[in-house]
Amino acid sequence: MPEEGSAEVFGRRVDNRSPAWKSDIGVVGETHGFYRSWTAEENLRFLSRFMPGWSDQRVHRLADRLGLPLGKKVEQLSKGHLAKLALVAALGHGPRLLLLDEPTSGLDPVVRAEVLDVLREVLEDGEHAIFYSTHVLSDIARLADELVFLREGSVLLRSSKDALTERWARISFRLGEADVAVAGAVEYRRVRAEHQVVSHDRDASIAHLRELGAEAMEQSRMTIDEIAVAILRGGHHVAAS
Repeated sequence: MPEEGSAEVFGRRVDNRSPAWKSDIGVVGETHGFYRSWTAEENLRFLSRFMPGWSDQRVHRLADRLGLPLGKKVEQLSKGHLAKLALVAALGHGPRLLLLDEPTSGLDPVVRAEVLDVLREVLEDGEHAIFYSTHVLSDIARLADELVFLREGSVLLRSSKDALTERWARISFRLGEADVAVAGAVEYRRVRAEHQVVSHDRDASIAHLRELGAEAMEQSRMTIDEIAVAILRGGHHVAAS
């Protein structure tokens, strides 16, 4: 793993001695550092002192939209309300980049949908970006343009979402009662003469199966959830194939 290097955020060099680059970033983590004995409003007011570009109008508009009770103490807020407070706090200064770490983990479906709706609207103008780390794969399908799959800190695969859904497929076919290696296949199973593969390159697999004389070929698209499981299960084999 690299131990040194440099980074830029919107052309500004990341440097702890000059924190101006942080003004373009909003962060939501799995845990929140709010003062529990303060109200949500008091926590937001405190944060506003350190955030250039903070807009009380933006904050109250978001809070109203999400049904966030600003007058309640943090210790009295539900998990869903805490997640909403964290999102409002991250968006209060109008950042162009959001760093989100499991922002919807453990939330009920209604709260998750509300949070994702706000995030999708953030992306609509094309001037904002979200770096979204999650194990909730259904969130990916709703928000992501580009996906990076990691395991133990190593990149297994990086691809646009559209490329994944176009290239990956589940293919069934008939071809004798012996196992067969199929180009592009990352998973394979057979029951007598009935074969099925999961392919990361549908066109290559179909072309190869035609060369082999496969019959009764049927292919079906895979969801992002299914593709992610295959990638993470296949590990470096998928990335290298």
